[in-house]
Amino acid sequence: MLLIGLWECTSKVFPSWPSATQVAGVLWVSFQDPGFQTALIGSARRMAIGYTLVVVIGISAGMLLGRFRFLDELMGSLAVATHAIPGAAWVPLAILWFGLTEQAVIFTIVLGAVGIVVVNTDSGIHDVPPPLVRAARTMGAKGLKFFWYVVVPAAAPKIVDGLRLAWAFGWRALMAGELIVSVSGLGHLVNVVARTRQIDRLLAIMVLIAIIGALIDGLIFKRIEHGVRVRWGLA
Repeated sequence: MLLIGLWECTSKVFPSWPSATQVAGVLWVSFQDPGFQTALIGSARRMAIGYTLVVVIGISAGMLLGRFRFLDELMGSLAVATHAIPGAAWVPLAILWFGLTEQAVIFTIVLGAVGIVVVNTDSGIHDVPPPLVRAARTMGAKGLKFFWYVVVPAAAPKIVDGLRLAWAFGWRALMAGELIVSVSGLGHLVNVVARTRQIDRLLAIMVLIAIIGALIDGLIFKRIEHGVRVRWGLA
């Protein structure tokens, strides 16, 4: 509420700056526009596909690195390097490989977010508390069963942290990809509206992008993270 109040005050001082009420009205009207609805659905679909790939690839690769030390030594640095590159930086490479297509945007999401899942899964497996390992060994746990029923569950809080961060990185990468690639999406709408200098509509789309990101994080990932931490006595 404080932020909205400051926004309203700013619009009074600078008349050219749209007020929060005006932007909310523009956003409401936009929801009635079929083109806007298509863009919203397109972004949601690409994010769903890209994030699913991030989860599958990231957790699988992270578990392989955590399970086999020689793979970790060989490819662990690659995962860290991939995580260090911002999602937007992958867009030119994606365009070179896939052209100005939807596949380029999905590729940007995957490369922009998979690194943090790999790194967190790997480190979660390596950071299993030694007392837990010793207790499991004493009870006869070994081999693949030890890995699946002791190590992986113990690494779950760290893995969930990675998945939560990957959502934020992937969402930003999606917007970056759509800004450049001409596919129907919220990022592409931002580009179009900015060119036509419709600042009220631009702010409305930006607010919607922020709201969607915050809602998914708060309603899904925070709850999952809290549930996992409670289960392991960390919250």
